[in-house]
Amino acid sequence: MGDEVYCTAELNYLRRDRTVAVRTDILDGRVATDIDFERCGFTLVEHPSRCTAWTDAQAVGEQHGPEVERFAVDFAGCDRAMVYPPIIRSREMAQRIPDYHPIEFVHSDFTDDYGAMIVDVDRPYGAFLEPLLARHGLTRDDVAGASRVMMLQLWRSTGPVAADYPLAMCRADDVDRSRLVPEVVASYGGRHLEFEVFGVRAPPIGHRDRWYTFPSMRPDEAIAIRTYDSACIEGGRPFWTPHSAFRDPRVPATPEHFRESVEMRALCLWN
Repeated sequence: MGDEVYCTAELNYLRRDRTVAVRTDILDGRVATDIDFERCGFTLVEHPSRCTAWTDAQAVGEQHGPEVERFAVDFAGCDRAMVYPPIIRSREMAQRIPDYHPIEFVHSDFTDDYGAMIVDVDRPYGAFLEPLLARHGLTRDDVAGASRVMMLQLWRSTGPVAADYPLAMCRADDVDRSRLVPEVVASYGGRHLEFEVFGVRAPPIGHRDRWYTFPSMRPDEAIAIRTYDSACIEGGRPFWTPHSAFRDPRVPATPEHFRESVEMRALCLWN
């Protein structure tokens, strides 16, 4: 299997109406031999970028955004891809926007409701989505008429090689649908959105989720993560990919190790 433990850390799952910390082995994704994007929902990819100003949201959007769109078309095989504005996570950014702290909670970004939400003009999400569609020469009808819709995230470490709160992903096929709890996020990053995310219940007795991280990520690497796919829903397959930041016990909690990362989400459409 190639399952080599990188570290043991605490991950925060749901249990009844509260969160509970579960001691979990985090496997080293670099030596794993069974990570497959279709089954797992994530994979490490090589993706160099010409962007260098990773703390400048405008520069990231203008320079890295088109790179992510091209990557999404090549990687997913879709006809069009539209990127969302970047989410930049760092200590400095989180002081201004608390939502941009590393998220230490096992979750997947969207539920089944995502497909209905992005075509409903009366949902608050529309005020966020409409100008993005217009900027990309797309309309709501293009989204509604798509034969398939996927949300693909590209996560990139832009700070120290050894970060204090790196990202870990759980295999999608390890988490049964019965463990997913829809929760409404009314606003995020200062925007009124009202979208649903999945919180994840703690694993049942006798089951251990398989979690992976990719240590020492290089500037030319990124993690591709699937958080919605209408084709998976139609086929009865997992479209969710549980993930969470975790406190890496192998890394000192000092300023030179503070995590910095950039997330770019691409709405992928098939004609």
